[in-house]
Amino acid sequence: MIPLFALMALVGCNSEPTDSIRGDISELVASPTQLFIELGGTKTVEVGAVDEQGNPLDLAYEVTSTGAGITVRRDSSFLPIFVDDTTLRAPATGPRFRFIVQGTGYASTSFTVSAGGEEIVVPVQVVPQAGIAATFDNPTPALGDTITITAAPGTSFTQTAALEIPGGTLQPIIIDRSEDGNSIRFLAPPNVNGPITITEVTSVSAPGLIFSPATQTALQTPLIDTVDVVYSTTSAALGDLVTVTIPEPLIKVGAPDTTIPFQIQFENELTGPAAGAANETPSADSSSFTFEAPANVAGAATVVNFVFPGGYQIALPTRPTFTSTTTFESTIDATFSDNEPDILQVITLTAPAGFFFSADTLSVTIGGQPALIQSVAPDGSSVDLIPIPGSAGSAEIAGVSPTGLPQFIYTMNTIDGVTVPGITPLEGTESLATAPELTVPTVGNSFVLNDAGAFAGDPTDCCFGFHPRFYKIVLAAPTTLTFTIDWFQGQDLGVYITEADGTTLIDAGDSAGEGPDGHPESVTIPLVAGTYYVAAVNFSASNPSFFQLTISNP
Repeated sequence: MIPLFALMALVGCNSEPTDSIRGDISELVASPTQLFIELGGTKTVEVGAVDEQGNPLDLAYEVTSTGAGITVRRDSSFLPIFVDDTTLRAPATGPRFRFIVQGTGYASTSFTVSAGGEEIVVPVQVVPQAGIAATFDNPTPALGDTITITAAPGTSFTQTAALEIPGGTLQPIIIDRSEDGNSIRFLAPPNVNGPITITEVTSVSAPGLIFSPATQTALQTPLIDTVDVVYSTTSAALGDLVTVTIPEPLIKVGAPDTTIPFQIQFENELTGPAAGAANETPSADSSSFTFEAPANVAGAATVVNFVFPGGYQIALPTRPTFTSTTTFESTIDATFSDNEPDILQVITLTAPAGFFFSADTLSVTIGGQPALIQSVAPDGSSVDLIPIPGSAGSAEIAGVSPTGLPQFIYTMNTIDGVTVPGITPLEGTESLATAPELTVPTVGNSFVLNDAGAFAGDPTDCCFGFHPRFYKIVLAAPTTLTFTIDWFQGQDLGVYITEADGTTLIDAGDSAGEGPDGHPESVTIPLVAGTYYVAAVNFSASNPSFFQLTISNP
């Protein structure tokens, strides 16, 4: 006897709640309704049937027609059922079947699925969206070989299509292209190992659309990470002429009549404005070059640049090594005339035997502060300079040359050093009420103030809205005074003379827009007895480490 619950279970397993209200087939539906697919790629489409109320119907769905450029097969892993305790199998009928579509050729095509006397057509475009089955006539060309890329059947290149190496700094150079867009002939740089992107590709499968796919085949050009050269000598003294020849005829260096930058660089070069090899000169046919040997080098050189077929410029090391027989220390035994100069005192820095200072490039920095160069001896044996107040330590000299070899210019540090007193800023300059009073010189004399510090005065009273430092002067009798302000570190200052209220401008020493180079600035004013204010104004974003204010009584 069969238990009642077993009969109920059997009934439940073989019926659906909507069976009684399902009608005849109304249509077949596909999801998605259209496919865009890559050549060789796959995508899926689910097809099912519904009645007029939209209820799903169990049917056997069959591909009855397949267009060119695709293959279509049922996905047997979709909605399987158990045929026994362990085996899953695709059912003969179901509410939906899934089909796997693969692109085999570029085409605008379709396939048809039929069931229950109905059919549905699914359009498919096989397009070169990300990749293209274009071919290279030689995917592993030799150096200098031209390469032809041919479009895959069903695709073509526009007449403005470009070839790109993804992430590359050097790109292919197109030589010519076929009128029908079927092929492009080009040169590629060395060291390519990957696909090439074509920026404008059309396909019969999607008229009117432009694609930028990458080739499915990689292009591999010769790997060149060093270049064989032959030195006329592998060791030389400073300034000796060395010839370098390139045996490979397809590799050149910059020719004398071109703008291709050219230089040979060595390991362990000294630093400086012109510390490396000098007078690098390519031969007329660019197959060799000469240079004057630098100091301190030992090892491989890098040529900037080697030139490859197509004009590709690449900086690469050479395989042989080169050694200079001349070495210098990074320090120089130059001497100061005074190691403890006063503020703004001119001192002399003298070069040691075997060296001179190159006036065209010379700069001297002491304790991180650029010194003010006053003059350089005609023979470069010495330089007169003013250290910035507060400077202390050895000097870094950019502009040291060996005697007789002015083409080599080094940056060297002195062993000797200097210490210069700093300037203590006057206090109270931010306000008229606390402005320090300056000495008024007698006739024929001058008063010089070297000051520093912040410019923090109220900018609304004078000076075009820029912050000043205020100073006070008191005249007991009518006096004509000249006010001069000077600065030395690239800022732009001005000097303004006001009445006792600090706002009424009398006159100013202002170079009218000449900027940092318009110094010193002066103004001469006849003044009656009374109290006046001198405003030193900073028109720059940074403050000078010091400035000089001079009051003269002519």
